[in-house]
Amino acid sequence: MVKNPKGNFSAHWIFKYKEFFDIMDVDENGVVTEEECIDSTTERAKQVLPSWRAMAVNGILYSAFYLWWSNEYTNFSKSFTFQEMLRIEEFELPISREETVKLARDWFGAFDLDCDSKLMVDEYSNFLTIFRNTAKVQDIFDSIDWNEDDVIDTNEFIDAFEDYWVGQKPSPSDVFLGTRY
Repeated sequence: MVKNPKGNFSAHWIFKYKEFFDIMDVDENGVVTEEECIDSTTERAKQVLPSWRAMAVNGILYSAFYLWWSNEYTNFSKSFTFQEMLRIEEFELPISREETVKLARDWFGAFDLDCDSKLMVDEYSNFLTIFRNTAKVQDIFDSIDWNEDDVIDTNEFIDAFEDYWVGQKPSPSDVFLGTRY
């Protein structure tokens, strides 16, 4: 099981989740809907990926939305506020580390356009585009390229993915999905 702090979230983790929430809240009305999370993000993916990869992104988003935010704990709600998102995170969802790693691998595979198990800065830029990043891509890329070899390999991506979602302390992975600021 993925360990959950049952509401004992650090201020940093809450700040990081609020940034994610703001990325997904496209119309900035304080509510993330299924359409914003899945459909709008898929539309952005279609702008930077071949259509079949954009559809893979759609599947990843759909699975994630229904696994984490629209489930029996939320009465399968199709939208949530930030406070509701935090309450959802207090439940210990039956998600194993292996499932988290699989999700990270799925994301990696969707953006590894040349299938070489490495993301170059242009491939990672595509990933950041779907999350409405406005920051300098190279700076974000460099913060995730922990071994400084000018590529993000599968392990770096998985480590950053896991740290982004569960890390309670400041880390280079805090910008994993980019930033809107």
